Amino acid sequence: MSEPADITRPGQGEFDAVAEYYDHLMRTVPYTGWVDYVEAMLRRWKSYPRRVLDLACGTGKVGSEMLRRGYEVIGADLSEPMVRECARQAPPLSAAVCDAGALALADDSFDLVVCLYDSLNYILDLAQFERAMAEAHRVLRSKGLFVFDMNTIRALSTAMFTQASLSGPDPLHYDWHAYWDPWTRLCRVEMWFGYHAPEGVREFRETHYQRAYTSREIVGALEAAGFRRHKSYDAYRFTPVTPWTDRAFYVARKE
Repeated sequence: MSEPADITRPGQGEFDAVAEYYDHLMRTVPYTGWVDYVEAMLRRWKSYPRRVLDLACGTGKVGSEMLRRGYEVIGADLSEPMVRECARQAPPLSAAVCDAGALALADDSFDLVVCLYDSLNYILDLAQFERAMAEAHRVLRSKGLFVFDMNTIRALSTAMFTQASLSGPDPLHYDWHAYWDPWTRLCRVEMWFGYHAPEGVREFRETHYQRAYTSREIVGALEAAGFRRHKSYDAYRFTPVTPWTDRAFYVARKE
């Protein structure tokens, strides 16, 4: 569905209302498989990190899984309610509230930065996206890797986010409708949630925006940040990105 997108809204607040229920909503996401793929990428790039930043960590599922595997991990996310949920993971993930484009972290302090589950698509302005690339480069040590994934234009333009679960025994119901603007490459998603608790139904709504970036924009931002060696892959494989790719993974090394 196509409809002009409003790009004047504040770039904050996504996931705040749903933070308490986010892990339940995303319970089928194979986080261990995502970390398996990241580790396969590390082996492919002959990288053996110790200290990891889980950027846009959300509730900390990925960071907690990496902690369990022996890495030293901290998280960073713009949403304070999501960061509070990190303490509930097993093991709990230490995380801070900060913007990807202005990380309150020291230079050269991580061997690996990961930013997964299309989090960077939530940055709607190219200049802000470029600042996020520059910050990842700044906090990485020499030879450190930046691994992230992005929803492609194909993914966001095909109403991928239009979905619903309005019946069945699960206490959390939802109804989402996506609207794509080809001129701005913005996808607006109107989300309704209803949580059926013993004391009644709690309803809440959120509006999410994602922007689809071209590969030229992404590579240009990486190179402007100082990443000279980089590569993209069709998600969960090591084959090139194609016009039919819905999710692309990028890996860049700080030389």
